[in-house]
Amino acid sequence: MIRKINYLIPVVAGVFGLSQFAAAHSVELKTRVDRPLIVKNGVEQKVIIKIDVAGLPIEKKLTRMPLNIALVLDRSGSMTGKKLEQAKQAAEMLVDQLAADDVFSLVMYDSDVDVLIAAQKVGNKRSTFKRAIRNIQAGGSTALYHGVETGGKQLAEYFGDEKINRVILLSDGIANIGPSSNRDISMLGQALAKRQISVSTVGLGDNYNEDLMTSLAEASDANYYYVADVEELPNVFEKELGELQSIVARKIVVEIICPKGVKPIRFYGRGEAFENRRGSVKFGTLAGDQSRELILEAMVDPSVFEAGAPMAEVVMTFDDAVKNENAQSMKREVVVGYTDDKSLAEKTRDQDIVAVAAIYQNVDESKKALALADSGDVAKCRTQIFSQIGNLKKAKEAAPAAWADAIQEEITVLEKTESTLDESRGLEKSGRKSFQSRIYSQSNSKQAVK
Repeated sequence: MIRKINYLIPVVAGVFGLSQFAAAHSVELKTRVDRPLIVKNGVEQKVIIKIDVAGLPIEKKLTRMPLNIALVLDRSGSMTGKKLEQAKQAAEMLVDQLAADDVFSLVMYDSDVDVLIAAQKVGNKRSTFKRAIRNIQAGGSTALYHGVETGGKQLAEYFGDEKINRVILLSDGIANIGPSSNRDISMLGQALAKRQISVSTVGLGDNYNEDLMTSLAEASDANYYYVADVEELPNVFEKELGELQSIVARKIVVEIICPKGVKPIRFYGRGEAFENRRGSVKFGTLAGDQSRELILEAMVDPSVFEAGAPMAEVVMTFDDAVKNENAQSMKREVVVGYTDDKSLAEKTRDQDIVAVAAIYQNVDESKKALALADSGDVAKCRTQIFSQIGNLKKAKEAAPAAWADAIQEEITVLEKTESTLDESRGLEKSGRKSFQSRIYSQSNSKQAVK
């Protein structure tokens, strides 16, 4: 997980590379660049723009948005014993923490799909819900697709734009009844996302399909959890519910527009593309005390770019979930200064941004390493990982002390991943799931504001 650092540079008029912001809403939009000074007569230069969308803390006295949750639990034969018992305990804990006006439904699946608790307001029914949960028994195969589909239908019964509508899926196995390919499941996730329904996924143990679970969560910008130890299930449910109970903004769209002479290249760790020097990223939700980070690489041609003009404009639209104000917007201009002194331009580079960019770049490289391992080319995978380690070590040497530990953590993860490579099998199950989980978490870019 990438740490969120509190920057110490003061916000004063005339400081290039650091945007000012207002706090009229429940969110903040901030931008910053690694090169506050561009060499005026130099060659084309790479500039890193960091965009932060941060949720402000929710005051306890404020009323949160009601939840519409469909819990979809795998009760196939592989869940027998401790897995199912812990899942049931986690489900009971979730019910205990819901408010009376929240809507809850429970879908169970094995070879068949059953709606154990139809969508309804919690009211004073917690004891009834918990008795039903305690009576769940395991058995059968894994009809995951139809389980999630049914969860979406339950949400539709009480669907409302004024609610947080989310499916929470828990599974320990591979879908083997009904549609079961990654493409099928991903398309289901996309269809639900179009209806403003998000799906968080919890993979338990080492025998489920993590690519399927990540693609389902990614389709709606929700969460994916890899739970190696069943004892951690209650903590995962608590984390998920805590985020849902503190949503401050929804339907967030961050658009970046660059002028002539500035070419946006890519967002590190993400797949969104650019067209005509414009690009956008969508976030489903933002919680209080949470930051969604974007790291944009752009190329600036000083011979074309008009000196003194903003090198980018960042426009964010969102629904303010705390103030119940829809279609709100914020705009920030990314401004840099100019100099003829190449040495000065290099000395003024923001090393905090350089360091965090190196970590996010490593996400893209880790995706390549994972693909090589999956293809069976272990030798190339090792070479890729060693290259990543070398690049991170160089970044660590130049990084401020506050970021050195975070970069070392990335190095340690890569070293551990490399050590689990097998010449004939590639990455062993738990190692692959752990590596994939880290990649997803960083691409998802949800950081705690500190």
